[in-house]
Amino acid sequence: MDNMIVLGNGFDIDLGLKTSFKRFVESFEFLSIPDIPLIKKIKERSVENWYDLEGLLRNELIAYSLSPSVECAEDVNNAWRMITEAWGRYLPELTDLDKISINKNSCAYYLLLVDEAHESSWYTFNYTDPWYLCKMHSQKKAVYIHNENIPLDWAKHHGFMHQTPTNLIIGVDNMVPPCISSSTHLSHIIKTKNPYFPKGMKENVVERLFKADNVVIFGQSLGITDSDYFKPYFYGIIEGKIKRQNIFIVTYNEESFSNIYSNMQEYGIKIEDINKANVDVHLVYTIKGSQSMEFMQMLTTLYGCYFKN
Repeated sequence: MDNMIVLGNGFDIDLGLKTSFKRFVESFEFLSIPDIPLIKKIKERSVENWYDLEGLLRNELIAYSLSPSVECAEDVNNAWRMITEAWGRYLPELTDLDKISINKNSCAYYLLLVDEAHESSWYTFNYTDPWYLCKMHSQKKAVYIHNENIPLDWAKHHGFMHQTPTNLIIGVDNMVPPCISSSTHLSHIIKTKNPYFPKGMKENVVERLFKADNVVIFGQSLGITDSDYFKPYFYGIIEGKIKRQNIFIVTYNEESFSNIYSNMQEYGIKIEDINKANVDVHLVYTIKGSQSMEFMQMLTTLYGCYFKN
C-alpha cells in the first residue's frame, strides 16, 4: 500500500510536546517581544484563549488591503518577523531530550512504532523530528514542508554551537488579496513566497496527495492558511480526478473535527461533497486512545495486517 501520512501540530501535542501556538504565546519568548501594535493585540486576545497567529496575520493583511498605509505594512511585517524569530528561540528548548516527556500510550507514538517496518511517506507541517524525539532506531525522514528545527541537545551532543533557526516558516496562503503578493514589504508573509520555502514543495505535496492509496491527516486543522496544499487536493477529489482512496482524519475529538469542518468551509470545501466522490473518509479520535477500534482499523488498512484492539 502507498501510504502518505501528513502531520500537523496535533500530532506533536498527542506525543506530549508543548509546541502549540497557545503555549508559545504564553511563553517568555513571546511575552518578551516589544509591544508594537499587532503584538499587543495578540497578547490582549490571548486572554480570551485566542491563539491563531497565522489567522490573525491573515486578517491584518486583508485589513491592510482595504486601507493600505505604510504604518500598517511596517507593523504587520515587524510583527511577523518578531514572531518568526521568537518561534525559532522557543522550539529548540522544547526539543531537548532531557526536558521532554513522550506519551508512549498515544496514537502518535503507536503509529510511529508500527510504521517502522514499512515505507510510508511522511510529510509534516511541524518543525520537529518525532523519531529522534521518541528515541527510535528508525532512520526515517519526513518531508518538512515549512523546514526543520535542529534539536538543541543534538547540537550539544555533536559538539556544534546551536544557533536560533531563521528559516522556520510561519505565514499565510496565496488566497490573500493580490496586492499582498505584489508587495515588496509583505509578499514574504505568504508561505510559498517566503525566501526559505523549498522550491517545488507545494507541487510535491499536492502530487503525493493525489497518488497515495491511503492518506492519513493527523493533527492538521486544515485551516485556510494551509489551503494552498489542501484546496486543490479536495477539489480534485470532488471533480473525480482521484482514484479510489482512503482518507483518515485523525483529530482529538468531535469538537476538534467540528473546527476542521468549519476551516474547510472557509475555502469552499464540504466533507459531504468529498464523501460523494471515489474516496472513503474515516474519522479517528485520539481521545479514545491507541487501542480504539477506529485506530486499529486504520492501521489494518495502512499495513495490510490485522491489529487487535
